[in-house]
Amino acid sequence: MSLPELDNLVRIGQLKAEPRNAQEIARMLAMAQTRLSDATLNKVSLEGRFTSAYNAAHAAALAALR
Repeated sequence: MSLPELDNLVRIGQLKAEPRNAQEIARMLAMAQTRLSDATLNKVSLEGRFTSAYNAAHAAALAALR
């Protein structure tokens, strides 16, 4: 979705614009790094490593959207 489309969704009330919060972004990126590190641990089950990698990607994506 392009920026004009997102702006239109804000204008018609479907989305709410929020101010950028550098501390929140830093926290999300730190969480992503921690989860990514957890995903490399061989002592964690394969399912646990997958979940950690997924959560790392999710946190990084949320940070990018902010």
